Amino acid sequence: MDEKRREIIVREIEYWKRSRLLPEQYCDYLLALYTEGDRSSAQTAVRRAGAWLHIFFILLICLLLPISVLAIYFTELSFVLQMLLLSFFILLCFIGIWKWRKEARLVHLPLIIGAFLVFLASVHLSDYYFPKNKPISALVIFLNCALWIVFGLRMRLLYFAISGVFGIALLIGSFFV
Repeated sequence: MDEKRREIIVREIEYWKRSRLLPEQYCDYLLALYTEGDRSSAQTAVRRAGAWLHIFFILLICLLLPISVLAIYFTELSFVLQMLLLSFFILLCFIGIWKWRKEARLVHLPLIIGAFLVFLASVHLSDYYFPKNKPISALVIFLNCALWIVFGLRMRLLYFAISGVFGIALLIGSFFV
């Protein structure tokens, strides 16, 4: 078989694999058959770089919450810069949610961290604009917890609903202490 024809077939099989038209094992078998077991090193390097980029993005998402807490409570950054940083981190979480929307295991990580970042940002905003005003802070916390309950019930994510109920219970309990 000539090289051009083989290259077209290999590209078509790779397309089938990416779009999941055939099971991955079949595509791997066909690729090994048509490339005679020799995948090009460029494709392997691209795949390896993509895997490292994927791992880096997961680690970045995991580090967003500690970095946010450090940036807000332990630095002398201005309020505008803190909110800009939190907004960028929330945007990264939304990108992670969009990227992993079809991967059931990974989508929960940016969802949870994004919810905590929105909570942190909204509480920090209320403390900045209404300093030492407990009813406003309580309202903001209640709205966040109510949002978690609605989101948890709507998206069938039990941990969001439980977190919202638990947060409201803690908020109500804090009034009696």
